[in-house]
Amino acid sequence: MKNIFLIIANLVSFSMNAQSIDFSQINSLNALNIISTSNKDLSEFLSKSSVTQLGNNNSALIYDKSKRSDLMIRQTGDFNTTLMTNTNPNLENKQKVNIEGDNNYIDITGNNSNSKEMQINLKTNDKMIFVRHY
Repeated sequence: MKNIFLIIANLVSFSMNAQSIDFSQINSLNALNIISTSNKDLSEFLSKSSVTQLGNNNSALIYDKSKRSDLMIRQTGDFNTTLMTNTNPNLENKQKVNIEGDNNYIDITGNNSNSKEMQINLKTNDKMIFVRHY
């Protein structure tokens, strides 16, 4: 038992890296990203994105590689889904999605200079919107 403890203690001591993190920059949106990466520039995780969901069984999945984001997703109603995928790290992303209604689905893939400030306002039930821009 003592040998196992010493082996684990040695492995843990070798895997720790010193990091310099400005704790005033950490918030609930970027904490997990900072913990899971080491020795990366903190500025790539900064964003002012917000997701607000009022209702039952709403979901939002956001994959955003842009270095600066100001995303806003607001879903009011039940069974709404928003999927947003941005794989362009060079463009700032300021897209806004506002859904009011039930059983709506919005899927946005890509980002370019024409869509970086795109806004979608959906005020109805049972609609699907697919947006593709590259």
